[in-house]
Amino acid sequence: MNPGIYRQVIQIMKRTGYTTDEIGNQIPATEPFLRIHAYVNNLSGKEYWEAAQAQSENTVVFTVRYCRTLQDVNTREYFILWQGREYNITSLDNVQYKNETLKIRATAKE
Repeated sequence: MNPGIYRQVIQIMKRTGYTTDEIGNQIPATEPFLRIHAYVNNLSGKEYWEAAQAQSENTVVFTVRYCRTLQDVNTREYFILWQGREYNITSLDNVQYKNETLKIRATAKE
């Protein structure tokens, strides 16, 4: 594993419920969960065309080093902040169950 490829810093955020603003509107509440270095890659080849058919062209794969803290991450309560954009996590893949790398597939929030 080449540690030099993990150049991008991503923030994994946790949805904690809802709060209300000054006029009573409910706003989703979030808190930072984990800041981690990642290798970020767009889909290519077969994966790209499968995503295009499902109309999820803004899908990005974040590859990170595995850590036990990431065991709690799920697709409902967590999302990723990267370069000022939010990405909803669609799947997590512990590559070959070796606990070395984790691929997080996410789609850009519109």
